[in-house]
Amino acid sequence: MAIVSSIFSTLGNNSSLVPIIVKDSVETVGRVSMAYNEGAKTSKRMGALDAREKLIEANTTSIVWLGGIPLLKVLFDKLITNNLYGFNKIKEYGLDAFARTDIRLLNQKSPQALRLENITDEALKGHVKKIVENPQGFKKLFATRSAVTTLLPALFLGWVLPKMIYKYTNSVIEKQKKQELKHAFERQMANQHQIVDKNPAFASFMGKAKNNNLSFGGIADTISTWFTCPVKNMVMVDAGLVSGRIATTRRPMETAERAIFELGYVLFLYCGGKYVAKGLEAIGKKFFKTPISLDSKIIEDKNFQSMIMEATKNNKAAGKLAAIKNIDEAGLIKLIDGELAKNGGKLKDLTLQAAEKLGLISIVKGKRNPLKYIEPEKVKELGQHIEDLITSAAGSKNAEKFISKVKNLRRASVIANVAACSFALAYILPQIQFWFRRTFNKTSVAPGLSLYYEEEQKAKAQSKCVA
Repeated sequence: MAIVSSIFSTLGNNSSLVPIIVKDSVETVGRVSMAYNEGAKTSKRMGALDAREKLIEANTTSIVWLGGIPLLKVLFDKLITNNLYGFNKIKEYGLDAFARTDIRLLNQKSPQALRLENITDEALKGHVKKIVENPQGFKKLFATRSAVTTLLPALFLGWVLPKMIYKYTNSVIEKQKKQELKHAFERQMANQHQIVDKNPAFASFMGKAKNNNLSFGGIADTISTWFTCPVKNMVMVDAGLVSGRIATTRRPMETAERAIFELGYVLFLYCGGKYVAKGLEAIGKKFFKTPISLDSKIIEDKNFQSMIMEATKNNKAAGKLAAIKNIDEAGLIKLIDGELAKNGGKLKDLTLQAAEKLGLISIVKGKRNPLKYIEPEKVKELGQHIEDLITSAAGSKNAEKFISKVKNLRRASVIANVAACSFALAYILPQIQFWFRRTFNKTSVAPGLSLYYEEEQKAKAQSKCVA
């Protein structure tokens, strides 16, 4: 059961990488197959070339994002971070303690600010001292780590990879042309017809035609903005990747089509899930009178189910939820620390327990993890979701059956969300591209390959004329 709840929790979390991987995998299959089918309407060769380009781009991007970026982070921390701050010596706080040390903790006006007097763990105190004594150095190292581990892959994927793919496509076409020339020459020699020098098409077949759009270059000379906020990291990187892919296209029509795809891809992959989730939650409330906003990790956990059942009969529990909903940051931190001190290093409050389970709160050795920044708004939002569930369950005829209904509807909404976004990426987005292509370019051949297709058709026409 724990595995099932973990699966639905992960797939339903729009901030997780897993649902993005699932949607992206479906998108790759749909995009590649539809690219071939669309291009093959005019030319099977062009359809195959377009599908090959998209397959190489999608697979390389996945390898870099899932393997290259984590590898760069590990290497950076191993060679630089751990040597400077010694985080590798405090295993309890995670091997990536540096990355988990939110720079918002350096704001001394925050109730969560890193202060030596608040650090009770002696092993951690020496490492934190290096941070608080030189916060600007810590920020610069964090920014450098962000830049190295995300901007470099983004520059490669957005600016270098497309040109490598175009070069490869060009080499494939040139190889095919030379092979065709060889066969044509052999046929003509067999018939003792020497027409090589008379046929202008052979100039293009021999690769003499100029191709000025496939050279490497155009990579930005400088990067003006370095990351200092990890929350904005992904948005900045995606912006660089998208701008690079749009800027490195081969023809104006390909630029327009690429812009449609990239903007639609970001919308459906990163933003779509959140809006679909909100829509499904609204449907759940309106038509099924059931709140389904709560994460599956909570609603499927037997312990939390029992606590929610108990809360439906306890007016004091409802009062606590209302209090957390209106608490400020300082009050929330005081509440968490107080709960831990009073209960032997454990949280008893329902909302705080749920927040810990979802990773919003981190507890190490019975103390609040000082390296973890707690976002009050997310904790209060969680409290609101729990309150909605308790209120609805209390108003139902059978609270136990109601909670089971919530669990099943939540599962259905997660599946529907992933399916809807995947369908939009794999089918709707390519169809929008193809409609644009057929409407404005009057062909089913991909704009980036139309140069080759036009050259191929011209060569065939000239061959017929000579014959």
